[in-house]
Amino acid sequence: MVCIDWYEPGFKAGGPIRSVANMVNALKHDYEIYILTSVYDLGETTPYPGVEQNQWHDRDGVLVKYMNKQALTTASVRGNILEINPDVLYLNSLFSRLFTIAPLFLANRKRMKVILAPRGMLAQGALEIKKGKKGLFLFLAKISFFYRRVTWHASTSNEEEQIRKVFGKRARIFVAQNIPITQTKALDEILNRKKTGTCRFVFLGRIAGNKNLDLAIRSVAQVKSTMPVTFDIYGNIENREYFDSFKDEIKTYGNIKVEYKGVLNPSEVPDVLMNADYMVLPTKHENYGHAIVEAWANGCPVIISKNTPWKNLRVKDLGWDVDISDPQNLINAMQEAIDIDFSTYLTMVRTSYHYFSERICDESVLNANRQLFEQ
Repeated sequence: MVCIDWYEPGFKAGGPIRSVANMVNALKHDYEIYILTSVYDLGETTPYPGVEQNQWHDRDGVLVKYMNKQALTTASVRGNILEINPDVLYLNSLFSRLFTIAPLFLANRKRMKVILAPRGMLAQGALEIKKGKKGLFLFLAKISFFYRRVTWHASTSNEEEQIRKVFGKRARIFVAQNIPITQTKALDEILNRKKTGTCRFVFLGRIAGNKNLDLAIRSVAQVKSTMPVTFDIYGNIENREYFDSFKDEIKTYGNIKVEYKGVLNPSEVPDVLMNADYMVLPTKHENYGHAIVEAWANGCPVIISKNTPWKNLRVKDLGWDVDISDPQNLINAMQEAIDIDFSTYLTMVRTSYHYFSERICDESVLNANRQLFEQ
């Protein structure tokens, strides 16, 4: 049984929804899966249209219950867990009151098997947000042994280190990489979209401070190019104050056009990435980075920070990973991306596409996720 604040058809919460949905779709033939979630997308008060509320119903071979405002109570969440009495309870947050803390109180009392995926919430950058409140909660959780029976799901070795730093060497941790999307675009189709005479950058992600979109905008505004340059921004404005702090910089700078294009439905992502030359994400921290992986799946090299699990990208012909403590590094990477010759660029496109199919979308990833639940 999966407990998660937001699930498909929602998408505004970004990576956690994708991580869980990809895992569920890959493993639903191996296990009987129940998903307990809300009927609202992140930041929304209007329910998903056409979705039955407060009833278990079959959604593509998985039983899902979408709870409305009246049902979103601690008692209701616990009642649903007791009704299903799952062999494994799979939680997807560290601080969610309804979908992690309430289930975990019950699981500790009933001695249920619990797997908890912190979804990047133990990264140093994430812990800096509301630092005092989170620090107090984690202190109380540790001295009360609240997480004592949890098996932690780390999606990378980096996240394993983050968990051990907070919960110590004795924490039970299983490393299983997130299951990626399926490639839907042919490489030949992607290659045919590339020579346009314009250098096209794209940002995909939640618009919040940790994604560092403001740095990307300031950087692209400083590059030099004789050809047109576009920077298209897609994402849910999660932090309106943050967006307002730089929205006036979303404009045209000579032949460089920066444009915010709103929220992108996941079904539209492959076309957007296929029609872009580079995906830019100078994030302050990233546990996995679904946007990064999806860019490679669609033959789009990336320009990212070093604050992700993906390293040494220029050497591998997959893009650039830069130290954003010096903003000039991002400007330099974007400038190199503009100036690179077309033949070298096409090599990066092919390498990105094949890296996804041969290294990321691997049977060993599926097996590791199965073992996570069978240990």
